Amino acid sequence: MTDDQKPISRDGATDPGADRAGHSRNAWNGEEAKQRLSDDMKRVWAVVWKHLKKYASVPFVVMLLLSTILWYAKKLGHTYQTEVPITVNVAGRQFEVNCLVEGQGTRLFARQHYRSKPVELRWSDLDVSPSAIREGWVVISPYSLQNAISSRNTDIKILSVGPVPEIEL
Repeated sequence: MTDDQKPISRDGATDPGADRAGHSRNAWNGEEAKQRLSDDMKRVWAVVWKHLKKYASVPFVVMLLLSTILWYAKKLGHTYQTEVPITVNVAGRQFEVNCLVEGQGTRLFARQHYRSKPVELRWSDLDVSPSAIREGWVVISPYSLQNAISSRNTDIKILSVGPVPEIEL
């Protein structure tokens, strides 16, 4: 790499530890990376805002954003169906099962994007049978698991339960 091809840092000096892509070989610390990202976003937003102001007024952009937020909030009030992973804890043994659920959009959105605590179940809540493949393992009936999860989650309706893994006793 010749001197005219070397990457130049923000202060104008060439960076001897930089590779061809222009990245420094030395790791950035977190604060420096956040500051550079913030500066870059401000620069990009300034250019976008400059061009946007030529075509749309500030009140129009604000009202467009507000109407989009209100529309989205109204749509989340409807009933939807989706597949949600639910963590189940049966006497200290945790596993995850995918469930087809139905509920209000806000509740499903919260369930999808925020991990909740595992559903706590007891062996007496479930119908179990010994595994035909492995000694000392049990198979949980999907129907009993669906009923047990449904009784603990009153805000959403569990329509079906995906494959249930075998559990070691």
